[in-house]
Amino acid sequence: MKKTGCAMLLAVLFLCLLFACGGETPAAAPSPSPEPTKEAAIPTEESIDVAPTPASATALPTVPTLPPELITPEPTPEPTPLPVTDPVITLVGGEELTVTADFTFTDPGCSANDWRQNDLTDRVRVSGEVVSYLVGTYDLTYTVTDDDGRTTKAVRRVSVVPAEFPEIVMPPEKTVYLTFDDGPCGNTATLLDVLKKYDAKATFFVVGNKKRTDMIKRAYEEGHSIGVHTYTHVYKSLYKNEQAFFEDFLKTQEVIREATGSYTRIFRFPGGSANTASRVNKGIMTRLTKIMEDMGYRYFDWNVTGGDSGSGATTESIKKRVISGLKTHTDFAIVLQHDIHMNSVRAVESILKWGTEHGYTFRALDLTSPYVHSNVQN
Repeated sequence: MKKTGCAMLLAVLFLCLLFACGGETPAAAPSPSPEPTKEAAIPTEESIDVAPTPASATALPTVPTLPPELITPEPTPEPTPLPVTDPVITLVGGEELTVTADFTFTDPGCSANDWRQNDLTDRVRVSGEVVSYLVGTYDLTYTVTDDDGRTTKAVRRVSVVPAEFPEIVMPPEKTVYLTFDDGPCGNTATLLDVLKKYDAKATFFVVGNKKRTDMIKRAYEEGHSIGVHTYTHVYKSLYKNEQAFFEDFLKTQEVIREATGSYTRIFRFPGGSANTASRVNKGIMTRLTKIMEDMGYRYFDWNVTGGDSGSGATTESIKKRVISGLKTHTDFAIVLQHDIHMNSVRAVESILKWGTEHGYTFRALDLTSPYVHSNVQN
C-alpha cells in the first residue's frame, strides 16, 4: 500500500506541474482496479513528457513606432556664457628675468588676449628701460586695452648681473707677454717672421680702421692673440661718452670677426686705463673700466714699456728698457710696444734672443692670464 500511495502522490504532482506549465487538465480516467499482485510503476524523469511552451506565451508585445514628424526633439541646452574679464598679458620668459651685462638688451616679448580670445599682442605698450651695460634691477611695464575699454598691466623685473671670468692661472716665473698696439701695418709681417723664428707668441691690440684683416688673420692663425684697441684712436671722439666708446669698440670687433671668425674678449684702452686724454668727459674712465669688465671684457695695461713712442727712441734704447723691465718683473711681465714703429720691431729680435738665453718664455694673453690695471686718473 505504501508504494501504491507514493505512485498516486507522484501522479498528482505531475498533473499540477503540467497545469502550471500551461497544459490542459486531462479528463479524469477511471481508476484501474488494483491488482494485488502487481506494483504501480514509479514515473522517472525520462518518462515525463513535458509539453513545449507555446510561442505566444513568451513573445513580448510590439511597441508601435511614431512617425518622425510627431516626435518632439529634445531642446538644445543654452551655451554657458564666457566670463567677462580683463585682458590677459603673458610675459615670455616670466616676470623675473636675469641677464648678463651687455651692449644691448633684447626684450623676450609677450602675448595678450581678451576674454573672447582675440589676439591683442600688437596693442601692448611697454614702458621703462633696461640699461643693459649697467648692473642693477629694472622694471618694464606692459599695458594693453581691449575693445571694451578694459586695461591690464603686467610688470617684468629685469636683473642685470656682471659676467663671470675664468679663474686666473699664474704662469711660471719669467713669463713675458709681448703686446703690440696700433697695428697692423706693413711692419707687422716682419714682426711675425721674427716671432715665428723664436717660436714666441704675442698679443696684438689692433686699430680697426686700418682694416689689415690679412695681417690680423695671419697673426691669429700663427697662434697669437688678437685684442681690441680702437677703431679711430681719436681720444676726443671715442671718450665723448659711453655710447661713443661702445660704437668705436664694436666696429673694431667686427673687423676682428671678419679676419678670425670670432669676437675677442680682451682689449686695451686707447692711452691705457690711466690716460688723461679722456678728461673730455669727467669720470668716464672710472665708469668704463667697471662697465667693460661687468660685460665680460678684460682690459690689460702694462708693467714694462719700451718707450718706443718717444721722439728719441732708438732700437737700442727700446731693447735696453724692455730687458731692464724683464729683470725687474720676474714673476710676469706685460710689455708695451707698437708695431707701427719700425725701430721697435727691430728691437724685438734682440729681446727674444736675450730672453731665451736667460730662461724666459713668451706667451699670448687670454682671459686666464694675470693682468695689470693701472690707477685710473679720470
